[in-house]
Amino acid sequence: MSRPEAPSTTYIKPTLDTQFQIDPAWWEQSERDLRVQMQQLCEEHGKLAEDDIESDETVDWVDPETGEVSVVDRLAYIFLSSCSQQSEFITERTSLIDAVFRALLATNNRPLTPVQLADRIGRPADMILRALSGRRIYKGIRPVSSS
Repeated sequence: MSRPEAPSTTYIKPTLDTQFQIDPAWWEQSERDLRVQMQQLCEEHGKLAEDDIESDETVDWVDPETGEVSVVDRLAYIFLSSCSQQSEFITERTSLIDAVFRALLATNNRPLTPVQLADRIGRPADMILRALSGRRIYKGIRPVSSS
């Protein structure tokens, strides 16, 4: 009797041109709360945002780089318009993965390549690529699926 074939999984090695973003499904599967994580990243506005963590109220946010208007909840709005704009949000002492995570959050999770991330966090693109290319997923940061 022959063994059934295991489903094939295709793994494509990311490059410097591969876009990455935070996968909300990873957070759900990990039984962790991305919104709580966002709130904890900003001590100054964290208390202000406590009431907003469960709020359904939405606000229009304009991406200052692209001009694109997105509808976001109040917590995301506070984070995008205040927390992510602080000078201490990403520093040279911020770990590489945390810096990438924060950079993606600061763009409302717009997909970015390692080169674009390098410009934002001041670390070498090849170092970012190596950190994000392994089998282990950190903070839900994954290559953007082309499907």
